[in-house]
Amino acid sequence: NVLQGQPASDKVILASADGSDFKVTGVETGGGPYKVTYREITDPKERVPDRKGSQWELSVTVPADAPEGMLNQKIVVKTTAPKAPEVTINVTGAVRPVVQVIPGEVNFGTVPGDALVGHNLLVINNRQGAQLELTDVSVDNPNFSAEVVPLQAGQRYQVAVSMKAGVPKGEQKGKLKIATNDPVRKLIEVP
Repeated sequence: NVLQGQPASDKVILASADGSDFKVTGVETGGGPYKVTYREITDPKERVPDRKGSQWELSVTVPADAPEGMLNQKIVVKTTAPKAPEVTINVTGAVRPVVQVIPGEVNFGTVPGDALVGHNLLVINNRQGAQLELTDVSVDNPNFSAEVVPLQAGQRYQVAVSMKAGVPKGEQKGKLKIATNDPVRKLIEVP
């Protein structure tokens, strides 16, 4: 798990199974938001013990500006090894938002037009060590309203979205807009 706005790195070592020498000639990132560097390991203190032949360190970094979402790509390492001209490395994980909204959308389903619908609840979680303030919460459709209930000041909030009774027949769409003091997510929009 990577927190959006903060880079994260991991390393792997490539070593030949038969003790032969090889070089890394390039890397394809498979469309992932990765920065990849590689270097040959020559210092005996850094090498995998009891392995002869070449060893290469591959460093994969998810940059701070990586978009929120799942990571699931393959990195292809090009080598001069005749038995392994391409080595595939699976990269999986998730870039989590600093401010998380659960669920990602509000859906009332089908309701009778004259019914008192009640409300749907969202929970907004903030990362530890930072104070989050919700400075404004509104819905851009007048048939809905929103109310904020602090669960843990600066960290967790509950937002109740209500649909008014007597809404005209037909599909109702809108966006819940949550303005915050967070520098990364100043405006959160939930359909």
